[in-house]
Order: sequence, then structure tokens, then C-alpha cells
Amino acid sequence: MKNNVNNEMNEDKIIEDAKPSVTTNNRQAELSIEPPAGETKKTKGRKKKTVKEKLKALTREKRSFKLRLLIAFMVSFAFAYTLLIFGPFELYLPNISYYTFSFDDLVMPMVLIGLGTTIVLTFLLMLFRGKLFNYVVSALFALTVGAYVQGNVLNTNLGTLDGTAIPWESMTLVMLGGLAVWALIFLIPYIVAYLKPKMWRTLVIFVSILLVGMQTVGLVTLLVHNDHIGPVGNGYLSNKTIYEVSPKNNVVMFLLDRLDEDYAKETFERYPDIKESLTDFTYYDNVCGSYSRTFPSVAYLLTGVKTDYTLPIDQYFKKAWEEGAFLQKIKDAGYESKIYTDVNYVIQNTDYAAGKIDNIGQSQKKSDKKKMARAMINLSAFRYAPLTMKPFFWMYTGELADITTLEAEVSDMHMTNDAAFWAGLREKKLSVKEDSKGSFIFYHMQGSHEPYLMDVDGSTPEGGTGGPQKWEPWRQIAGDFNMILDYIKYLKEMNLYDDTTIIITADHGGTGTIEELDHERSIALMVKPRGENAGEAMKNSAAPLTVENIQATVLKDLGIDYTDYGLAIDEVAEDAEVTRYFYMSASDPLHVKRDYNLITYEITGHIKDFNNWKIKSKERIKYPYYDA
Repeated sequence: MKNNVNNEMNEDKIIEDAKPSVTTNNRQAELSIEPPAGETKKTKGRKKKTVKEKLKALTREKRSFKLRLLIAFMVSFAFAYTLLIFGPFELYLPNISYYTFSFDDLVMPMVLIGLGTTIVLTFLLMLFRGKLFNYVVSALFALTVGAYVQGNVLNTNLGTLDGTAIPWESMTLVMLGGLAVWALIFLIPYIVAYLKPKMWRTLVIFVSILLVGMQTVGLVTLLVHNDHIGPVGNGYLSNKTIYEVSPKNNVVMFLLDRLDEDYAKETFERYPDIKESLTDFTYYDNVCGSYSRTFPSVAYLLTGVKTDYTLPIDQYFKKAWEEGAFLQKIKDAGYESKIYTDVNYVIQNTDYAAGKIDNIGQSQKKSDKKKMARAMINLSAFRYAPLTMKPFFWMYTGELADITTLEAEVSDMHMTNDAAFWAGLREKKLSVKEDSKGSFIFYHMQGSHEPYLMDVDGSTPEGGTGGPQKWEPWRQIAGDFNMILDYIKYLKEMNLYDDTTIIITADHGGTGTIEELDHERSIALMVKPRGENAGEAMKNSAAPLTVENIQATVLKDLGIDYTDYGLAIDEVAEDAEVTRYFYMSASDPLHVKRDYNLITYEITGHIKDFNNWKIKSKERIKYPYYDA
């Protein structure tokens, strides 16, 4: 019994010890008790929020409707203004010569698209409230700022989208660096929104207004300094008689773009049968071109008027074609002069060449507004997208040519397309204009210039012009030569070969965005003179020639006085001592601007020896044509 009593007393003692002291108040007692597992002191007793409650808290809005509308509108307008209004205008104004449509055509569609996009984005943003509103606004705001920084700071020189393939695979580090900058730009508004909501509101409104303001100042500056933004003339080069020759006195020139002398030799090595088929021709390997790019090389070849880039581009074109005597001499002698080339690079406005070119047509032009808007938005996206995204927006600017077309009843506007020209030649062959005294016919082909869209047999790659083809240039060059051989075959069938001079040459050699030449530049030249019809193998000559000799040869073979143009090609001896000049448009040190300096090289001796090239002068280009 005693033991049982003692045990009960001990148990009571244990229970009493486990109870809170009667001298401790209730608050102290509560704090002394440990919370259940998984429940902290801070969360003890707090009811866990449901998903519905969390979503409600995420969209809880204390700001007024007007304030949210202001934020949404400014961010939306800054985005639309940067990419859809200012972007296309800034791409157009410095590069008017690339486009066949006028600034007047461009303004209203882009303004309407920009305003429409602003309204739609504002409406979509207003569907969100609270923190969700901040999140989506921050994303659009960061996208706009990132695009602006990319277009004005981060972009590297990618050329002029002339079809040249861009080596994206070599830009991995630059891409990663750009992505890091974009990531930082995206993080900043979210961090500010989390830490300082009121400061976030000021940030997005102020920066959006600032971006619009700065770009507006830039746009006004472009407009003030641009004196050629009016409507494009209604003239065009017609291809109605592109396969028509005269019954006698024909001089036919095939200009293969960028046919460097090295390219021509490489093509002949790869396709020896082509060289063997070019009988009666003489190959000249010591020929100095005039300029380093299509502009102003072809304009000079056809007008005889040079430029030192001290005149605005449109004024040079006007001066060259109105004052140029080369084609005028041909017309004054009673011969036809037909030119098939890219108007933008060579003439700009056919009104300038009125009376000197026989295949100029007149018809009201119209622009495909949808195609124009898509192209300009695509170009704007290419400029403002991060480097990793740019391949998705790549386009060949040659595709801009068909945005402007003629009225429905006219369908003969000439466009450079080697495959289409060859297909038409095979179908129609050549015809004769019996009442013609003689003709100078000039065909400007794609040659070794990208994109390479024609194969040896005239076929085109699967996928068409959807991107820069990775074919080697030799296949397209060989295709052009095979096309010329077909042309010669049809001349022979009509007994016109003997009375025709055929010239195959280039506008310039290899180019590149460089500060100075590191090796020589020479153009290919092959001539089959009138009267040559013996079927002899191609001969070679090292006579020191220039473009002026080509002009003199055309005039001579048409029986026209060529005194002002020097000697004809066959009059220049191989051992003649001739000083020649080559004008190169060189880049800036960062290789961003293609037309930065005009370097004049003086060449004495054989052109293939670079030791014979000396820099005579280097002058800053005042009015650039190409804008990289």
C-alpha cells in the first residue's frame, strides 16, 4: 500500500511539473510552447491562402483607370513607334536609292500600322490589373528598350543584305554577350517594380517618352537633310525587245556582276569546256576597273562621268545621265541603245536618261502596300532583333524590286534575273529588227554576286530566293557563260555572228568592307571582235587596259568617233606603259560604314602585281551611297 501511494504521488508530481507555472502569465506560456512540426512561429495560427486568393492578390489594383491607361499607352506607343514607324523611316531615308517606291508611298501605311498596333497593345495591356499588369508592361517596355539599344549600340556590321551569306556560326561569343545585355535590360524593370513600385511607374513613362522624343529628333534631322524624298519617276526599262538584235552592226556587252579576274580563271579551270567553246575571243588579264562596287561603276561605264562623292547621290545620277556623252554618241549616230540593268544602282530615275536609251517605257507605277509594309517591318526587325534572332529576319534586298510594279496592262518591266533571261532566250531565241541601222545592247547579269540562284544549266535551287544560298559562285558564273554560248549559237543560226562584237566583262572585282586593299583588284574581260569567225581557240593578252578602252571599243566598232575615250582595246600594245587609277570606297576603322573614305590607287605595270599599286590620295566621302 505504501509503495502504491508513493507511486501515485510521484506520478502526480510529474504531471504537476509538466504544467505551466501558476506565476507565468498566459502570453509567456504561449511563447514557451513549441509550434507543431512544419509550422513556424510567424505562420502559427495564420490561415494558408488558396490559389484563388493568391490570384486575387496578384490582380488587386489600387491605381486609377486613367493612370493605368497612361502607362499602357505610352509603353505601347514607344514600342510601335520604334519598330514600325521610326525604324522603317530611318532605314528608308538614308538608302533611298535601294527602293523603287517613294517615301510618300511608305508614310501612310507605316503610320497607320504603328497607330493600330498602339491601340491593340494598349487594349491588351488594360486587360491586366495589379502585379500582372506590371509584369506584362515590364516585358513590353524591356523589349522596346532592348531593341533600341540593339539597333544603336550592339549591332555589328552585317553588310547590306545584298545576298551575301552571313557567317552566323562564327558569332557565338557576340551572340552570348548580346543576350547577357538583353537579360539585364529585362531584369531591371522587374526589380524596380518589386522594390519601388512608384519609381517603376515613373521609369516606364519617362523612358518611353524619352525614346519617342529622341527618335523624333533623329527623324526630323533625316528629313531636313534629305532632298530626294519625292515620288519616283514613272519611267522603267522595258524588256519587250530584249531578244531583238539589228541585222548588222551589233555590239553586245554582257556585264557579269563582280566577275573578278580570279573568279573567271577559277571557273574556266572547273569547267574547261566553257573556255574551249569561247572561240574567237581574246582573254585580257591586265584590266583595271573604275570603282570598287556596282555604284558608281556601271553608271560611269554607261555615261563616262565619274564621281568623287562630293555631290548628293541623286544629283550625281542626274548629272551623269544628262551630261554623259557615251550613249549620246551612239544615239546621234543613228544606232539603237538598249540597256538592261537595275535602275536603282545605275540610273535611279529613267527621266535622267530620256533620249539616250531606247527601251525606256512609261507607265504609272503602283506599289504593293502590303508587300512594302511586310518588307520594311522585316528589315526593321532585322535591325532591332538580338543577334541570335537576326537569321530569322534575314532577307535579300533584291526582293524589294518587285514591290513597285506597273499598271495591270503593262508587264514588261525589266528585272535582273539570269535564270528567267536564259529561259526566255531558249524559248524565243533571237529576232531581227530589219529597219535598225545597228545596236548597242547591254545586259547586266548576276554573275558572281550573291545570292547564287542559278546553276550551270539555268535551273534554280529548291526554295527559290528564300535565303542566301550556300552554293559556290562557280556554278552561277558557269551558268551565265553557258547562257552566253546559247546567245552566240542563235547569232550564228541567223548569220549575224561575224558582224557582231561581243564583250564579256564585269563592273568591279571582289569587294569587301575593308579600310585598305590587301591585294589587287582586277576585272575579267573577254572580247570577240567584229569580223572574227575562224573558230580559233581563245587567245590571251596582257595589254594594260581600263574601262575607257572598253568604251572606245564600243564606239569604234559602231563606226563612231572615239577620240575622247583613248585607244580601243585592240590598239593597246602589251608592252605599253600606262598609268591607271582605281577608286575604292573604303570602310571606317570599325568596319561599320562601307563608304567612309575614297582611296585613289595609282597603278603602273601589270595589275596583278600588288607592288605596282600605290595610294595617291585618301579623302572622306561626303555623300555615301552604301550604308552598312
